Amino acid sequence: MRKDPFSVDELLDIVLFPKTEDEEKKVGQLLSTLSHEELVRSASDGVDPLIVLNPAHHSVGYLYFIVARCREVNQENGLALYQQLCHFIKVMNIEQIRTVPKKIKDIASVLAHMSSVLGKPSLPILPLSYAIKRLTPSLQSFTSLHAPFAKACILDKQYAFPLEIINHAIEDINPKLDDIHIQSFLEYYYYSAHIYIANKQLERALDILSILISSPTYKAISAIQISAYKKYLLISLIQTGGLVPLPKYTGVGVEKLCRARSTVYHTLVKAFKDSDLKLFNDTVTRSSLVFGSDQHMGLVKQCFQALRRKKVKEMTKVYITVGLVEMAQKIGNISVTDLESMLVDMINQQDISATLGVTEDGIKTVHFDDHDQPQPIRLEDKLVTLTDINEKIARMDKLEGLNKEFQIKYMTLTANGGQMVSGPYDEDIDLPLDEEKKYI
Repeated sequence: MRKDPFSVDELLDIVLFPKTEDEEKKVGQLLSTLSHEELVRSASDGVDPLIVLNPAHHSVGYLYFIVARCREVNQENGLALYQQLCHFIKVMNIEQIRTVPKKIKDIASVLAHMSSVLGKPSLPILPLSYAIKRLTPSLQSFTSLHAPFAKACILDKQYAFPLEIINHAIEDINPKLDDIHIQSFLEYYYYSAHIYIANKQLERALDILSILISSPTYKAISAIQISAYKKYLLISLIQTGGLVPLPKYTGVGVEKLCRARSTVYHTLVKAFKDSDLKLFNDTVTRSSLVFGSDQHMGLVKQCFQALRRKKVKEMTKVYITVGLVEMAQKIGNISVTDLESMLVDMINQQDISATLGVTEDGIKTVHFDDHDQPQPIRLEDKLVTLTDINEKIARMDKLEGLNKEFQIKYMTLTANGGQMVSGPYDEDIDLPLDEEKKYI
């Protein structure tokens, strides 16, 4: 058995003219022995590997060399290398590429690097989208490219584009085939929640965040889960007007630590529950640095608006007709003009049943109709028929760290799918993760 390392020339010969089937299968393993410096150099006769290798026929070899070359990208060669990489993604042999799952992730990392060097955040989006579709045509399998794709879309503020992929229920997770682990899963759902928030799909975001928080990680609670919990509290208040309990199977230790790391957020929850606008405002002012560093000020402002609306709904139980000036005074810290706009919006959204009017003296009033308002339907209240749930759970069981109760919750959610509608984006999006591997 050979002990001395192969040269670039020798490995190029093996890639181009494998002597045996076994040698062909070990191309990735042999290429991994080359250093980065060797991979970016030409062969001894000056031949460029990217010229002699056919990306469709020698996909594994081409992948190793193009990835190394892209790590050395600069302003002069950036566009040409980007085009070469995109062409490779379009023609690569999927069967061959599947033999080097760890190398597939490098496609995302070099695209992110090229994007940074060239100052073009949009560069990774289309090639990653195409790569995912080629690797999993049904879009129902999870790959190591899903999380980087979602993150790239957020960085470029392309919130509608990724819905085509993230709306698909992930029904197959194969850690060995795709070189993924629970961290990959958490990151993808974390970024997906951002995208749903940006598209005003708060109910979907809330359920995804609950999956993140309740996901069992065994060793330690991820920083992603802490961040997701803070966001979960705010979205819960905005979407439902209260705090939605976490799934029953959420670990006691998980919720306890999340609460300990989110005390100021729970002060907002208390203020919201008590309809205490003063406490809410005081908390935001006192802890503005905390909310700012978490990049949650946009959601906090939405919570404040939701609290105002909650106050209006409470007043419908007290008044039949009330002047807008008096109503604004009772709510506090809101002008009559802003109150009138809010009432019009609430009426249009069917949050309240009311009529705006003006008295003979020119006093603006609102008259509340005396009947109950329809309550929004939550996902937990929907009955879902899952004809193949056992088969899906069996496949999900391959992912380390996911217990049975968590799988059932996950499959119940993803089976619902749901059509997402893109909307204008005006929220702060926090991106605390950059290849996040820290645990708290």
